[in-house]
Amino acid sequence: MERDALLRKLDELKKKQSLIDTAWQKAGNRELLQFFVEIIPKVIAAERLSIFIHDPVDGSLWVQSGTGVSERQISVSESGSIVGRVIQTGKPVLETDLKDQMGAHDTVGIKTGYVTYNTLCVPVHGVTTQRVTGAVQAINKIGAQTFNERDQAVLEKLAFHIQMHIENIYLRQEMAKISTEMSKKIANLETMLGTK
Repeated sequence: MERDALLRKLDELKKKQSLIDTAWQKAGNRELLQFFVEIIPKVIAAERLSIFIHDPVDGSLWVQSGTGVSERQISVSESGSIVGRVIQTGKPVLETDLKDQMGAHDTVGIKTGYVTYNTLCVPVHGVTTQRVTGAVQAINKIGAQTFNERDQAVLEKLAFHIQMHIENIYLRQEMAKISTEMSKKIANLETMLGTK
């Protein structure tokens, strides 16, 4: 391929990368998800609520929005965590005696200073995929009670209504990885062409 053609191709790649970067940086879903994080705990009498995103590449799970935590402040693995179990099975999990169990909640507790006694976690299914793209986790039912079927129904409705937003975030993760790969290829091309 001659130099002028390579330079045109390089320019096209840079424009595509810019579009991907712009799409990745748009975060219009954050406000809506944070709104749910503020409202739903009041509806089900929970101390906290977290919305987790599943990273399809490395299997990590991280908080997109949560009570008292910032984005990505909490990250857990698929194995050994309640959220991971929900992601793997696609089924809700209710745990009532976490103070007597060792697990990822202890590690998170050390990091955040927050102790988890009981939890209800439900999956968020993808709209266009057959995968579980995230999870919604309520923590510590207020009044020394445990979560019940009504609470689960509320969280499952929330999971249904936010599934498109979660899938957008899920897909943006894949776009960011593509953008990183494109950056590497552009840098290699620039080096080959001597433009860098």
